[in-house]
Amino acid sequence: MRYPADQKQKTRQRILNAAAIVFRRQGLRAGSVDTIMGEAGLTAGGFYSHFASKEALFAETLVESIRQSRVLTGLQDEDLSGAERIRSIVAKYLNSSHRRAIEQGCAMPPLLSELPRAGESARQAFEDVLGEMVSALAPHLPGHDDGAASDQALALIAVMVGGMTLARAVADDALSDRILAACRQLVESAVGPEPAAKPQM
Repeated sequence: MRYPADQKQKTRQRILNAAAIVFRRQGLRAGSVDTIMGEAGLTAGGFYSHFASKEALFAETLVESIRQSRVLTGLQDEDLSGAERIRSIVAKYLNSSHRRAIEQGCAMPPLLSELPRAGESARQAFEDVLGEMVSALAPHLPGHDDGAASDQALALIAVMVGGMTLARAVADDALSDRILAACRQLVESAVGPEPAAKPQM
């Protein structure tokens, strides 16, 4: 039987999509190859024709998930100014809806703690995509020079990811909401006040 030329790529993407769910749900150690392939509707025997190891899959899953995250996709809104885009990203990231969406939300809060166990190549892959995020965010931040804007971008990522991680870690929803609100307020103070509405003519 002949398969379409793009069949292997489609199957590979199915595995990546399944891994994104399983790793968020179970972590690197507990998220086995069998579980991932089962989530993808495939047999485990075909895994190694697509990925060299589970750690290699983890690294690629993390990078792809970050590139598709609301942090970067939010920068594509051409109707907003730089500071307004940052506010929009933060509002969509640091909220209770995202807090509940562990398996569908940003991959960084549930997965970054796994990186020390994932090997050097996975950490390097994350470092590379972190650099992409910083380069994408920095032009929209009010730094006085490129270095200052890059530092602000790093701090922004740390506040968003750390804030979401902390908000998910506590049992009390009221405290969790307070953590998210405090992080949003911190970002607001960094990017400046929202512009005043234009007077109606």
